[in-house]
Amino acid sequence: MTNKKKYRYKPVYKKFLILKKNVQNRAKLFGFKKRKWQFLLAQLSKTSKFRKTNSYYTFYDQNIYLISKYSNFFFKNYKQNLLTRKSFNLFYGSLSKNYLKKVIANSQSASNKVQNRINSKLFFKDFLERRLDVILVRAHFTSSIMNARQLISHGHVYVDNQKNFNPTTLVEKGNIISFSDKSHKLLEYFLLSSQIWPLPPKYIQVSYKIFQIIIIDDIKVSNTSDSYNMWLNFNEVMKSYRR
Repeated sequence: MTNKKKYRYKPVYKKFLILKKNVQNRAKLFGFKKRKWQFLLAQLSKTSKFRKTNSYYTFYDQNIYLISKYSNFFFKNYKQNLLTRKSFNLFYGSLSKNYLKKVIANSQSASNKVQNRINSKLFFKDFLERRLDVILVRAHFTSSIMNARQLISHGHVYVDNQKNFNPTTLVEKGNIISFSDKSHKLLEYFLLSSQIWPLPPKYIQVSYKIFQIIIIDDIKVSNTSDSYNMWLNFNEVMKSYRR
């Protein structure tokens, strides 16, 4: 009989503590009082909308966005790549390795078909941001990717009036996403607990009154970084999953 290694469950907030980032932009983190959280909270408070001061008229410290440079190229390289993949997996809800390899291959082939060879990273981001579960999170109708997948799998999400059970569905320009009447109270709860920050991206039009999302533009031509609360190294992620 073989002994199976048991993995201890680690709360998601402890993962943020290790990564030193609020990857999923959770407001609850700023209410933690224990001493072990104070250093992380002090770092996040410099750029967070949830701090007490008026952040709309405050100049941010640009130095915190600088990418760290090492005197030796290979020094701490493995650790940095590992933290990058962990941040990416938390941000997009732990996508499988096979799925990511397939998306990267499709992104590369799509890039090769375009004249002048557009960077495959743009196509990679496009495939990920067009996912139905990601669209729900960007519109703030759910607080996390897992909540979005649960809502979709229970049949509460419609794409062009067709019930959709697949969170990996890729939306297109002109698609209309709506929700079942039974899910409206849950959507209201998510909206009330959300700070609507970062703002929804420009390629979607959201109506919080009738619970509807319209895709009004192509994602590749829009600036998707507006909807991110952190910087992600997509080139490093693609390189690590190509191996």
